[in-house]
Amino acid sequence: MTSPSPWTESRPPRRVVAEEEFKPLLASQAHDLLMLANGFLELTPEQWTQRQLYHLSQASTDLETYLDDYGAKENRQFFKCRELIAILRWSSAAMSGLVHLHARIGSYQIVQSDWINNNLDPLVRTSALELGDSISRCLKTLRSFWKESGMVWPDAALRVESLGAAGPSYRLMRDRDEQRPEALHTSQAARLVGRFIHLASQFDANKPYRVEDHTELREIMGRFCREEQCRRIESQIHNLQSVYDSEIAGCAEEGNHPALRKLRGAASISLHLFEAATALSHLYGRHKMDSFLDSEGKVILGEIEIGKIVINTCSICAYNVLNETVAVADELLKELTEVESKTLEIPEGVSLHARPISLIVSVVNQHRTPVEAEIEGDKCSAASIMQLLVMAGGHPNVKAIRFTGDRRSLRDLELLFAASLGEDGFDKIPKELSYLVPSVG
Repeated sequence: MTSPSPWTESRPPRRVVAEEEFKPLLASQAHDLLMLANGFLELTPEQWTQRQLYHLSQASTDLETYLDDYGAKENRQFFKCRELIAILRWSSAAMSGLVHLHARIGSYQIVQSDWINNNLDPLVRTSALELGDSISRCLKTLRSFWKESGMVWPDAALRVESLGAAGPSYRLMRDRDEQRPEALHTSQAARLVGRFIHLASQFDANKPYRVEDHTELREIMGRFCREEQCRRIESQIHNLQSVYDSEIAGCAEEGNHPALRKLRGAASISLHLFEAATALSHLYGRHKMDSFLDSEGKVILGEIEIGKIVINTCSICAYNVLNETVAVADELLKELTEVESKTLEIPEGVSLHARPISLIVSVVNQHRTPVEAEIEGDKCSAASIMQLLVMAGGHPNVKAIRFTGDRRSLRDLELLFAASLGEDGFDKIPKELSYLVPSVG
């Protein structure tokens, strides 16, 4: 007989716990966070370190989860406690990213160093200190709630020196030139540059600008800066950074094209900005921030304050950093690719409907370098199925498409057109395009 798995083991029905019974459980669970809070309150926000903020974010994450497990979100007495912990969690995560950026900004290779030093850096510092003031007032409000609820707030403090070493101040020499096999005969650096240009172009569609009017600020937060939107951009930037570190860093292409490091620097700066934007947009969208007041009746961290940091600091600065680096990316793309144009005739009996167009897009996205498609003077990105469908729909009698891009992408497109754009079945697809054939199983 198979022994029961803890994964499938049923839990007993949950019983309602009285508030007085819950208090000692909460006090025990929160003890380390409260001592960490005392360590913070001994200092001014300008003295806090990124390591302290990281620990505060982690400790408050654990405690918020604990409170949610006990249903504090639906309990009148402990709802405020739960929300204060949530404010600590997300605001400390945001401040941590900004403090980390402020500390590391001089180490990034970037394009517009004067703007970084004279505009971005002071703005990041100001925004971080604004969050620090809110965190400090939130900690004091939590302490007041704790004591008013009859729970004991500890006297001991967990200070920065107790949080573990900050890391070694030495490193080994970087002298390993790792040679990696070339994938799909496409330059990994060219693929990365293409992704960078695509990422920057997404900002151009909704170019951010400075907003002071409160009504407009709320409108923009709701339309363009929702948590899922910020998280998606953060993820795209993080993926770009990961590709660089996995495929480019330390390799011959990086040595041959040192300007690649400027793309890495721009991605790093933008990532830290959007880490903060994501955390703050979560607070904006999921919590009624204007309803939580400190002991003086002042909003701890208001929606307008959040919106100004997300839009005027994070979004605008990330846009500027990426946009100013596009010129470098364009030059790199010229160095790393061999751009040519080819006019490919649509095979007899084949029409440009969704299936063949999706294969064209798959080829282009496999190489990840920009390719332009042109039909009778109309142009669009060959990496976008929607743009291609719209353009093809406007030319129902089209006989050929002109493509402009890296020769390696165009070589594969030529093979695809020779194979009737896949309309004769995947068994007729040449082995060079095996990446188009769906895997079985």
